[in-house]
Amino acid sequence: MIIRASGRLARFRKTLIRRIFEAAPTGAVNLGLGEPEGPTPEQVAEGGLRSVREGRTGYTPTAGRRDLLEAIAAGRSEAVSPEHVVVTAGSQEALFAALMLFVEPGREVLVPDPGYPAYPNIVELLGGIPVRYTLEASAGYRLDAAVVLEGITADTCAVILNAPANPTGAMHRRDQLELLLAGLRERGLPFISDEIYSGLAWEQPYMSPAELSPDGGIVVSGLSKTHAMTGWRIGWAIAPRDLVEPLTAVHQHLVTCAPSISQGAALAALAPGGVQAAGRIRERLARGLELMDRELGKLPGIRYRRPDGGFYFFIQVSGCTDSERLAFSILEQEQVVTIPGVAFGPGGEGCLRLSFAAAAADIVAGVAGVGRVLGG
Repeated sequence: MIIRASGRLARFRKTLIRRIFEAAPTGAVNLGLGEPEGPTPEQVAEGGLRSVREGRTGYTPTAGRRDLLEAIAAGRSEAVSPEHVVVTAGSQEALFAALMLFVEPGREVLVPDPGYPAYPNIVELLGGIPVRYTLEASAGYRLDAAVVLEGITADTCAVILNAPANPTGAMHRRDQLELLLAGLRERGLPFISDEIYSGLAWEQPYMSPAELSPDGGIVVSGLSKTHAMTGWRIGWAIAPRDLVEPLTAVHQHLVTCAPSISQGAALAALAPGGVQAAGRIRERLARGLELMDRELGKLPGIRYRRPDGGFYFFIQVSGCTDSERLAFSILEQEQVVTIPGVAFGPGGEGCLRLSFAAAAADIVAGVAGVGRVLGG
């Protein structure tokens, strides 16, 4: 018997990022990492183990443990009530749940280009239409409010923002953010702000759209990138009063509650010891940033800018019109994993994303391998 999946899934396949990873041979140098190199800090993991030892392994309240909700709210730069926080199974679930509040069949969501590929994919899974707004390389891939506002139509239901951005590392300029938020408010449209890299701002402190427009949309974030907790699947959404109840209901029907053991680890991550551990991860990433910047400076035929935040360099390769082919060539010839820019949308074509979250030796060896292919 042949059992067929829903027709709406016919156009979905593994992401290009996943196909690159699966093609990598054992022992390949991985500059495609989307997570810090190394394990979760011991004191953070201990928080999860403590939950096990104390028997806190059952369901929690749907929105999350009260002490964790309070810790998340206290860590925000804007005033947030714990009642406005929903703890989720990673920031990706928070993103999915947030989009479910707004997307209806045929409605449009503006998504960044280049941008994280889950944005358009989730919109399409929900029956919506992703509409890309361009982030220009000449402007450092930073937000241009006019470009976003010009993309709004009568069918638009939400705008996704991301900073520090994956893959570009760009952050919003305050003046552009203010213009955009004013325009969205005039039109009665919400933002969804993906802030998973907000704790890794390098050049200046990160400013959330929620600081300027507390009731203007939903913030999604988590601890995966700052605390090396990608496998714990713990994140959160922060929503205005009118959206908290429906957001919690969607979350309940998706996963019931976030994993109780991971909630214990998250609480430890937000305690002083966990914050100090995150600081050490940040210091290691800062060294990786400087090292990759130095090594990239030796390569011919590329242009790039230092990222404002996150842990990626997004390099433009002179004459490249097929970044997928280039990335597979680098993998085959040098056994170095890089991510083709086209994986992040048409605006990323001709570029490669390189992660400096890797070990120092891998950064040096990996960039050298990229250089040999580009120079050959």
